[in-house]
Amino acid sequence: MKNMRVGIIFVGKIYTPTPEEKKVRDLDLSDPEKLNYVTDVSFKKKYEKIISGLLPQGIDWFAAEVDSESDALDVEEADAYVLMPFNAIDKVFAVLHSKNRPIVIYTAPYEDVWSYGNVFYPYFMRDVRKIDAYMCIKPDVFLAESEQDFTDTLAALQVRYKINNTSVLCIGEAMYEPYHSFNWGYEIIRLIQDKFGIKWYHMGKDRFIKEYEACGEGDPDYIRSIAKNDRLPKEYSAADCQKAHKVYRKLIEAYGVNAFTVNCLESTVHTSCHTTSCFALSRLNDEGIIAACEADATTLMDMLITSYASNEPSFMLNPYLFPMDNKLFVSHCTSPTRRSYETDEKDEFNTYAYFEMRTLPCGLQVLKQPGPVTVTGISHDKLDRMVIVRGNLIRNTAFPSCRTQVVIDVPGGIKKLAENYEGRHWALVYGDQSGKIAKANEMLGIESVII
Repeated sequence: MKNMRVGIIFVGKIYTPTPEEKKVRDLDLSDPEKLNYVTDVSFKKKYEKIISGLLPQGIDWFAAEVDSESDALDVEEADAYVLMPFNAIDKVFAVLHSKNRPIVIYTAPYEDVWSYGNVFYPYFMRDVRKIDAYMCIKPDVFLAESEQDFTDTLAALQVRYKINNTSVLCIGEAMYEPYHSFNWGYEIIRLIQDKFGIKWYHMGKDRFIKEYEACGEGDPDYIRSIAKNDRLPKEYSAADCQKAHKVYRKLIEAYGVNAFTVNCLESTVHTSCHTTSCFALSRLNDEGIIAACEADATTLMDMLITSYASNEPSFMLNPYLFPMDNKLFVSHCTSPTRRSYETDEKDEFNTYAYFEMRTLPCGLQVLKQPGPVTVTGISHDKLDRMVIVRGNLIRNTAFPSCRTQVVIDVPGGIKKLAENYEGRHWALVYGDQSGKIAKANEMLGIESVII
């Protein structure tokens, strides 16, 4: 996926340094032009450095000065524009808005810079709010109230950009959620494409099995060798588990996608291939390919938002709610081992037979780290509401459930969580990522309920 590209646009070039105005004696306005300064090269370089330094990682940028409506018509294409207003050229805002890209308005602090443009950009914000509402379109205009707010807004727009440019490969039948309706299961796939601009590729299980059978053998010793404890029965081979990862990677590269899901539970993929997808999906998430099991398109969407916003690999899970002591128990077998995409730190894991079908290898028990976590669940019918849970992971557990399993304390209350329940499978990432995820949801038109 290409990096998001931002245009930093200086609108006009006349400004007044506030420290210079403070030197005026007796508030003398006899020569009103004497405090007009022009944005020379050193001034623009200063603010290029400030603004570009506030951009999140992974964003490319360019800078330009736009001094007329004609200049604005010819400005370079970008995925978002940051406008810094100086003298009054209000048409520039309207022209750039017509390019149908988000606009973020950045103004220097009053104590540093006074600009006549600060009376005009609110007119623009007022007009597009009212005109776009009349036309039933989203204004997509944002005003930064602080440097942190500016960074947070661009980070959320970057999530939306990534979502809009995501492509998915799905193997096998769609999950029949919500409401156990196959029609709705396939309609969710259509909704994901229509609502979020995602490109969706589908491969039938019969064709996939041919691809799988045509692939060479896997390494029977690899997974066992990297596990902390190998608790697979000795007669079981993990070769096909490693082979599944190899086949998935080959297909992902062939289709050029950056997200993946497979109907590994209800389909014949498991029984035909004599293995599970647990290791393969765990490894894909470690590698930055957002991957969900069970062809669960809804949860894949949840994982995309949660991972893109937090820059953390997400763990797809089943949630169990215990309201008497505000505990959330979660489990599944496809947890990533990598803790963050910003570091190479990894959690250890143990291998077992697959929990639901003990004749198959293999399920992973990833040993998660205690501390703050965020758990999310998106509505499984409209994809328009997400519950965001702030919790503290207490310990790994050993219940008769899927292999990776932990208990989480939820200070916000399990009762409130149950009353706002959304989704089926959920996603977990390390750290309190609630603010980042909620901000991304705002850009995506998703309501956030933070617990």
